Amino acid sequence: MNDPTILLDHIALHVTDLKRSIHFYQQILHMQVYGPVNVGTLSRGGRLLGRVTEGRGLIKGIVGNVSSRALRDQYTDVALLSSSGTGYDILLVQERYPDTNAARSVDGYNIFGFSFFLSPLVEPETLAWDLHQAEADFCWGDPGFDGTVFTKDRPVHSLYIKDPDGRFVELIPNACEKTSSSFIAGLNTITLYTTYPDKSKEFYCEKLGLITEPELTTSVPGKRFIWLKNTDEKRCILLYNLTKPDGNPIEAGGYGLDHFAISGCRVCNNKSIEVTDIRMEPEKLAEHTSSTYIKDSDGYWIECMKQ
Repeated sequence: MNDPTILLDHIALHVTDLKRSIHFYQQILHMQVYGPVNVGTLSRGGRLLGRVTEGRGLIKGIVGNVSSRALRDQYTDVALLSSSGTGYDILLVQERYPDTNAARSVDGYNIFGFSFFLSPLVEPETLAWDLHQAEADFCWGDPGFDGTVFTKDRPVHSLYIKDPDGRFVELIPNACEKTSSSFIAGLNTITLYTTYPDKSKEFYCEKLGLITEPELTTSVPGKRFIWLKNTDEKRCILLYNLTKPDGNPIEAGGYGLDHFAISGCRVCNNKSIEVTDIRMEPEKLAEHTSSTYIKDSDGYWIECMKQ
């Protein structure tokens, strides 16, 4: 019996302003939104904490015997984003400090960006204008590697915009036949900052069974790209390494609840107590705990979903 094919299922992203991020994904990328929901309302500990504090925003010094998990849940809000309405592609997470109620920062070299296939219903010739009208923040990719350069063999290219927290979102037209959505047709790949790319490559190949493409040669100093793909030759992850002018790498690393989920993985490992599992079905908005979490060499959490 052959092992199942590894596929990228969804990603979880920390955000600094959940309302602002929901507006971006709903109004600009036309994704369906479920939530926002306070995680504390989904867990018994969070509900108890809410009753003890009577809903007050500042609780420092009020509760001394609640678990750190319950406290964290009480100050964590989430929303689910779906391109099709049958599952979700992105989980947005906003955490706040209990003592100040201020949102936590998402600065740092973590999840660089991700790509979406566009529905064949989207007209590439008018896409940029429509995004401009929706006040999208455009950005450039890396010429020669992502299709932004017009050539005879690339008559259509991706468009890149930034989400409110500065992550790159690649929109790929004419690459998918699914018509289940009028705009986004599904999550494609994810790009991760990595400190030591060879170490990261070894982890993903040995632990997850991914394979590498021949490494891209770039004329841009200080940048290195490594594509990881599954056994069906589909790209899943792009490892992106940056080095300083002195040759030392810029340190990358996962942040908080940022993680990405893959299906078709047989990894078995104990779940870390540091990770809050908030995988939810849009209809029920209830927690699931059947996934296994592992951490890669840069500290990114990977949710290995059961088939």
